[in-house]
Amino acid sequence: MPSFSLLLLITLLSAATASAQTTYRLGLRGGINRATTTLDAASTGITFFDAGYSAGKSAIYSWQTGAVLEVAFSKFALQPALLFSQKGEQFNTNFFFNQFGASARSTNRYNWLELPVNAVYSVRNFQLFGGPYVALGVGGRRRGIRVNNSPGIVGPLSYNIDEKINFGSNTPNRRLDAGVNFGVGYRQGPMQVQLGYQLGLRNLHRAPYDGLIAEFPYHDFGADAAYNRVVQLTGTYFFEL
Repeated sequence: MPSFSLLLLITLLSAATASAQTTYRLGLRGGINRATTTLDAASTGITFFDAGYSAGKSAIYSWQTGAVLEVAFSKFALQPALLFSQKGEQFNTNFFFNQFGASARSTNRYNWLELPVNAVYSVRNFQLFGGPYVALGVGGRRRGIRVNNSPGIVGPLSYNIDEKINFGSNTPNRRLDAGVNFGVGYRQGPMQVQLGYQLGLRNLHRAPYDGLIAEFPYHDFGADAAYNRVVQLTGTYFFEL
């Protein structure tokens, strides 16, 4: 009986010590994204009658904001977060056949509700972190210009592009994204700064899709694979709970 009591006491003291070493904090996060998506090799090629098409992408700068929960124990911490994060790309497309052609240039901004769960390892004030994320598409905007050129018939005609981005089965856009985050950080008191990279692992486009992103009749850019690639610079301020 004394042995059982001693074992119970040791167990309770160990649990109390572990509880005392675990701290909980709530943080507010804001940051900048340098976002783009991958370019599928199928986005450049030749269709029937030697008609050609091509595409190019470049990064946009956008933002993120949200809340972070930190569960810290010794040098390790878990930091799940709920974020509103804007991603996307600048997308240039071209179609050409002899002297006829069309081109489109647009800035596509996709809004995501994102749940990353990062494991953080700290050495003094420096950090290494990584973990998975899932994200739900909640809207966005596409703005740009489209130009049709038919020499000898009519001169270049330009049209402004300004349309809402939707997700779902009747669009080229998948609503669910998933991938991994990893990077480095620095922590001083309640303030944390992190530089990370987001590697999307889920194709953002449906294939095939009965519709055309660039409105070209000979290639469906909306069926080409695209994955999020985002560089993130964030700052988080933590409050003790």
